Amino acid sequence: MSKRKSTAKAILSNLHALRERRYVGDLDASDTLIDFERALTLAKLTKRQSEAIRLVYDVGLTQKQAAAEMGVGQEVVNEHLRKATEELDEVYEYWAWLDGELTPEMFTDDEIYSEVVA
Repeated sequence: MSKRKSTAKAILSNLHALRERRYVGDLDASDTLIDFERALTLAKLTKRQSEAIRLVYDVGLTQKQAAAEMGVGQEVVNEHLRKATEELDEVYEYWAWLDGELTPEMFTDDEIYSEVVA
């Protein structure tokens, strides 16, 4: 993955605000949420990754509370969230690549570049 900021983390950290803004006519918020739902599907997250996202970002639990709910340690929830955001960011990077927003020069690692164009 390139050294870009995490789109997934930005959306997840503002998820509630985005949901509220769509009800006041903010079409950009609606578009962002539609794209995010599509990215969730395309990322093919594991059930545990999806559950961690739901508990922390939809329900609003802390990672510690989510861990108790899931019957795992907080470190496991943290790892599920980290991997999930990486998977989601890969979807967003792919879309950016298709839209011409990313160029080979933006990548710092030749191996990563070969994965994107493959």
